[in-house]
Amino acid sequence: MIYLFIMFLWLGFVGSLNDSSILLGIVITVLVVKISEFFLKSEIYGFIELFISAIGRILLMYKMTFRSLKFLIKKSYCGLVPINVENKTDTEKAAIANCITLTPGTMFILEENKHLIIHKFSETPDAAHSSDDVWKGELF
Repeated sequence: MIYLFIMFLWLGFVGSLNDSSILLGIVITVLVVKISEFFLKSEIYGFIELFISAIGRILLMYKMTFRSLKFLIKKSYCGLVPINVENKTDTEKAAIANCITLTPGTMFILEENKHLIIHKFSETPDAAHSSDDVWKGELF
């Protein structure tokens, strides 16, 4: 069935039904299926296999959710920290904001009055409102 689907896609993209396009479509279809089987190593045929695969992915999602609940339940404090970005271009500001967001426990919120406002999590209230470990030095 997958062969027919790919063949119809090929014929739709080519837009002609002459002998050469059909023969080339058969070759392309077989190559696409064989290459995808080689790289993917698993095929899903039918509703039951698709349903089991979806249930497995949903269970994995809930498993990861329950693993991260301890971080939500654990006592932590959050604060808003301004970072001065005066004399920076928009590209530099975007790069700094992305670097800060990639740091665990911090997230860029908005730019306001030559400052980037950062949302920060920490174990103590003083550390949550401190900008000491958010951004130091000049990257650009």
